[in-house]
Amino acid sequence: MNLSEIRKNLHQIPELGFEEFKTQKFILSILKQFPQLKIHTFPFTGIVAEYSVGKGDYKLIRADMDALPIEEETDCDFRSQHPGKMHACGHDVHMTILLGLIEKVIQADLQQNILFVFQPAEEGKGGAKKMLETGFFDSFSISEAFALHVSGSLPLGTISSKAGIFFANTEEVDVIFKGKSAHVAFPETGKDALKAGIDFLRIVEENLQKNFTIPDTIRCVFGKMEAGTVRNAIPADCKLEGTIRAFFDDDLRKIKEILEFSGKEIAEKNGVQTKIKYLSYYKAVKNEKTLYQKLKSVCRKLNLKFEEAEAVFTGEDFGYFSEKYPGLLFWLGANQGEKQDLHSSSFLPDEKAIPIGVDVFFKLIKSE
Repeated sequence: MNLSEIRKNLHQIPELGFEEFKTQKFILSILKQFPQLKIHTFPFTGIVAEYSVGKGDYKLIRADMDALPIEEETDCDFRSQHPGKMHACGHDVHMTILLGLIEKVIQADLQQNILFVFQPAEEGKGGAKKMLETGFFDSFSISEAFALHVSGSLPLGTISSKAGIFFANTEEVDVIFKGKSAHVAFPETGKDALKAGIDFLRIVEENLQKNFTIPDTIRCVFGKMEAGTVRNAIPADCKLEGTIRAFFDDDLRKIKEILEFSGKEIAEKNGVQTKIKYLSYYKAVKNEKTLYQKLKSVCRKLNLKFEEAEAVFTGEDFGYFSEKYPGLLFWLGANQGEKQDLHSSSFLPDEKAIPIGVDVFFKLIKSE
């Protein structure tokens, strides 16, 4: 297979979570070339390619499929053909690596049971959780689960990971205040929802500072605030949209407690109503120590540079797999000489990272 062309084709058809119809069709067209695989599909866009060679445990390797609602601003000749959508997180590379791995496993006639998982909707819509909730994987004895993520900040071919908690628990949250509108000339007849929102932000920050060492242990950030309709009226509604992140489950629960009692206190103080809604949730990614050690050994054998990673507040729903099975996620360096951020409109991982990712995965699933 021409992995470079496959990556370019995938890059041109980015689709959002659970809308990866063209992507699914393209991947299936490639998988059907391999009679050694048993292909499983779902009522949504996920795919599992089963490679069974007899009795024994299975190893699971996962690649995410979805893109982001971003207008691409790269100058490559294989830019997105879908306006307002882009593979700005490298999932096109992830899928290409998994397809390359499938080909290598089959060519080597590897005597190891494997599940190759193409997972939709990693970007906030719970694709991993939905795949696991189907019960499909419960009929397999899965001993190890692997995933990688390209990095625009690491040099090409550098591998980085850590044992234990690697990516944080992350959850999106909306806080809504409802008051009563009034003309600014008669504010006493209204209930100011915007003021409640501002007071809420202040008291939440004070309570977080009392309970946590910030920014080392948690994140609680509200990046968007909407209120009111005109400049000369007291706002009846205020909505804050934010994200909460923590490495440990107890800390995440504590943040939620702070949001709840802060919201109640501010609502009573301002005479308004409040509602807190929790949205998409990523389970923390925890790397099995033995698999982490195996990764370091593989890097030595392949003469690849390995860097000890730090735990990050990034969200990754591979955490649902690493919660259920011994798991390992690692960074694969793919910058092209200039550091690039994930989710950037100019993010374009170097395709030379693709065969490196294939080789690392192959060694991981081959070694005992």
